[in-house]
Amino acid sequence: MLEGARQGMWVLPSASEPNPVSLARALAEICGATSSGFEHDPVADRLRSLIGDPEHLVFVIADGFGMNFIRELDSDSFCRSNLALEGRVVFPSSTGPNLFSYGRAQWPGQHGNLGWFVHLAELGEHATLFPWARTRDNKSLAELGLTGGDVFPGDPVVPRYARDSRIFVPNSIAGSIATRALHGDGVVGYKDLHSVVDRVVERVRAAAAAPTYSHIYWSEIDRAAHEFGSGDPNTLSEVARLDVELGRLSRNLPATARVVVTADHGHLDYRAREKVYVDQADSIRQLLTKDHAGDDRVPMFHVRKGREDEFASEFERRFGDHFLLITAQELLDAELLGPDGISETTLPRLGHFIAIARRGAGLKMLTPENDRKNALVSQHGGLSPEEMLVPLIIA
Repeated sequence: MLEGARQGMWVLPSASEPNPVSLARALAEICGATSSGFEHDPVADRLRSLIGDPEHLVFVIADGFGMNFIRELDSDSFCRSNLALEGRVVFPSSTGPNLFSYGRAQWPGQHGNLGWFVHLAELGEHATLFPWARTRDNKSLAELGLTGGDVFPGDPVVPRYARDSRIFVPNSIAGSIATRALHGDGVVGYKDLHSVVDRVVERVRAAAAAPTYSHIYWSEIDRAAHEFGSGDPNTLSEVARLDVELGRLSRNLPATARVVVTADHGHLDYRAREKVYVDQADSIRQLLTKDHAGDDRVPMFHVRKGREDEFASEFERRFGDHFLLITAQELLDAELLGPDGISETTLPRLGHFIAIARRGAGLKMLTPENDRKNALVSQHGGLSPEEMLVPLIIA
């Protein structure tokens, strides 16, 4: 079924390789999380051994900072000099699935964040979860009566840490419901990378002997890659900025501190000839209950009852050169959402079919507000090495 992996085009998520869930478990154990309830995880043991038991732990997630960007840095750069190993993210290789795997220490099959657009059974339609809005009209999910606990049952891991913990995220998302569902309390906003590095250094130095955990989420590499492409000077300047600031962070922390850096995914530039656009009047949309959920590189389809075979045949005929179409059951059998099965919350979000981009493809269903002019240059969500492979930097 997953011939892309056999042909070397794809990298599959794996619980036996360094991954976000195992890293989250390792960090939780280092920070003395109470009632972790984690099963024995040899990969988490390995990661914990690499990180050690620092008195002060600073964990940085640089959105979009895949291994391809590491290779753009000089050999004596901070990130390359302190590269501990190469890991692979969860699937879909997008921000939501991976941030929640770090924040909940769960695979996507359990936590239920499956991409930028997620079908919510309780709503009966799609939602855009980080803005916390109904997709079709941007109406707040809070106004529609949905809480973070409704959409993401369970609890984040960090509030169980047995040390002073603080989460630093950009001001624009610091107060969002999705951010609170991801991290719990202890979230503070910041303006830019330079200022948050200063704040973390000051915080750790002021803590003296009291153990601390500080988490920084930074999004500018991802933003630039989407807008300009992964190899554009604007994007590479953000990569260089990150490297400089991480080096400054590490140099100014006490010897009892450890900095751990990784990413939620990498980036792959679209191939213009592989961009697939579906117009508003396209007949294939009549076979769906809603436009696709997920992301452009891993769309998820809810098909009208009794039209499943027709949809599969039509999709394969028109888009089979660019996407592999599989059923939800095939996705679960391949453990692409993790080895722990699927929760009752997650299952209805999958729909009937999932399409996985073969190379540099993407599928966009056009609306009056979402046309070809604002298509992204680079994207993620699929299984290519560029999207799936990320660094683990320890200093």
